[in-house]
Amino acid sequence: MAETNSWIKVFRRAIKVSVGTGWTVQPDRGNIRVLYGKKASGFLSINLPYKWQEDQWVEALKLIETAADTYENYKSNISLKAAFDISQKSSTKFELEWDMALENYRNSNRHTIQENTWKRKHLPVIKAIFFYVKRSKARPQNGKRLWNKVSNEYQHGKNLEKRGWAKGTTMRRHMRLAFNRFLNWCVEREDFPSYWRPPVFNKAEEEVTTEKRVGYPLTDSQIGRLVDSFAENEHAAKWQFATQLCAVYGLRPEELRYLVLKNNKTELWTTYKKSNSKINGRRLFPLFVLDIDGNPFDWCLTLQQRFAAGELLPQISKGQGADRLGKQLRDRSPKNIWLSICKEAEVEGQECTPYSFRHRYAYVAHNRINKNGTYRSPKQIADAMGHDLETHLKSYSRFNTKDLENAFDPIVDKLNNTDKKLIKN
Repeated sequence: MAETNSWIKVFRRAIKVSVGTGWTVQPDRGNIRVLYGKKASGFLSINLPYKWQEDQWVEALKLIETAADTYENYKSNISLKAAFDISQKSSTKFELEWDMALENYRNSNRHTIQENTWKRKHLPVIKAIFFYVKRSKARPQNGKRLWNKVSNEYQHGKNLEKRGWAKGTTMRRHMRLAFNRFLNWCVEREDFPSYWRPPVFNKAEEEVTTEKRVGYPLTDSQIGRLVDSFAENEHAAKWQFATQLCAVYGLRPEELRYLVLKNNKTELWTTYKKSNSKINGRRLFPLFVLDIDGNPFDWCLTLQQRFAAGELLPQISKGQGADRLGKQLRDRSPKNIWLSICKEAEVEGQECTPYSFRHRYAYVAHNRINKNGTYRSPKQIADAMGHDLETHLKSYSRFNTKDLENAFDPIVDKLNNTDKKLIKN
């Protein structure tokens, strides 16, 4: 125990030597609390933004020295809290170069964090950090208070309608990880005081608890309506072509940027590779969209030939496939039909997104019988969709069970038989 507490003795001795008698420290709810005064007349005290642990007492001592000088200079005409506030603010202005820290931080990770990922998963929380640390009033003075403000109170969104990030969501987790990473950089690489380290998070409070949304598979008739709703102009034609390709080949919207022809233009491939996947591209196999009579729409049959002939697709920046396709469907000529389909999905408790074309491909692959009367295996479908079997079953296991309805009593037949008995009686 004596060895464990040796730093406490050193800390208190240093205060006595450098600050003077009447000043001391003690633990208070895990933090360092400064006391000033005498037993006879009582003590003034203040809780500091430093943990009661060995690696923080040196920096705490610096603040105590500065604040004690400030308190003495004002001849005790200000409160102890005011003296520490003045000292912290002057220290912050002198030491903390947030803008330089951010510039250095971004330069260090440009090759590991792509621009789109930076904008979606890092920049929002960094903007929130700067919103608070640049304030002249009510500015958080440590990492814990900063996170509380950023995660729960920061107003953002197009009309500032959002406040922080909801607990249990994946987005809050992304923001927390980005927050941690930046503040750790500031402390470890930019010499920020250790009280700017991010707080230790309570797993129960910060783990993701919201369920992943259920992907809605578009029906063939919905796709037919949607394709017919595009305007007749060059811009709309490019997006109509993109929509048709996503539907027939089950593409991720991002894969529209990576389409190529191989083997003397007889095979359509995508060379897209997800960052966390070992799959380097794949050959694409069609599952045609059928009309009400069960025949493929004419446009399904010529997609590969149209691509080979040089028909243009929209220009999409890297990482923007889903966002661009979603915006096109929501805001341009297919808007009314798309929103109508989205409402149909909501009635079923699901959500329609640009990935709904891909979900449709998975559903059809599991449930449409081959020409030889057999079903495709889950492994075949996973390979055709460009992910491993485990990922496929995790996302699409609900499509895998066949003929489930016939394994149970048919409700309609039972009701009809009951009606007939009632009529006879």
